[in-house]
This record gives sequence, C-alpha cells and structure tokens, in this order.
Amino acid sequence: MPLPQPQQHPGHQPGTPQGGYGPEGTIALTLQGSVLTSNMLTPKVFIDGYPVPASYGLNRLPVPAGRHTVSAEATWIVKYGQASYDVDVPPGQTVPVFYVAPMVQFLKGRMGPEKQKRPGLWAFVLLIVVIVAIVVFVAVVGS
Repeated sequence: MPLPQPQQHPGHQPGTPQGGYGPEGTIALTLQGSVLTSNMLTPKVFIDGYPVPASYGLNRLPVPAGRHTVSAEATWIVKYGQASYDVDVPPGQTVPVFYVAPMVQFLKGRMGPEKQKRPGLWAFVLLIVVIVAIVVFVAVVGS
C-alpha cells in the first residue's frame, strides 16, 4: 500500500512551505567559543521564546520570513549571560547572528549581527590578580 501524499492547502504557492507560514529564511547563529574556551555546557538558544537545538559554532536555523527575537543564556549552577537580538529575516535570505557568553557569571552576554567581543575580560583579569596577590602575600608573611 503506497504512503499517503501530503495535501496542498487551497491558495498554496509553489516553492513556499505549507502550513500557512509563507516563505522561509535562515538565521545563521554562531555561538562563539567552545567547550574548552567558554563553558562546558552549551548555551541555551531561543527563537521567539521557543527553545531550539544549538551547539558551539555555526547553527543554521530555518524560520518563517519576518521579525524574530533570538535570545541565548549560559548556565553553570545559575543562568547568566542573557542576551537577545531582534532580527528581520527576508524570504530566502540568511541573516547572521553572533552570541558570546561573558567570562564571569555576573555579567550579561552579547549578541548582534557581527562577531562579538567577550564581556568580562577585565573582571576575569582582576580576579586572577587578586588570587595571585593573596598567594604571594601568604607566602611572604608565612615565611
């Protein structure tokens, strides 16, 4: 017995997806970093509030053409690095979006149409300097 064929809805235009969504576009989301340089847990990604699977590097996410809100957050015990970006996706086009989590948990992430600088470098360097200063102080005073 042959499998049933999908039915076209009245008014369906050839070359557009069915379901009433109209033409599609693509969000090319790049999660900057890797398991070794950022966070062992991949950031969670949402489009218009709905979770979408993503991994570090380039993620091609097909969406209906139109305006969408892309958001992401990192997790390590608590949620941090929240960022969002509104993007207009033209039919048949690919729109780039980049996300980077911060170096420390107390800051927000960054998201935009081009590669993003990682927030929190100064806080990370300050933390390392304080730790080294404490170790040196303990070593000198303890002698």
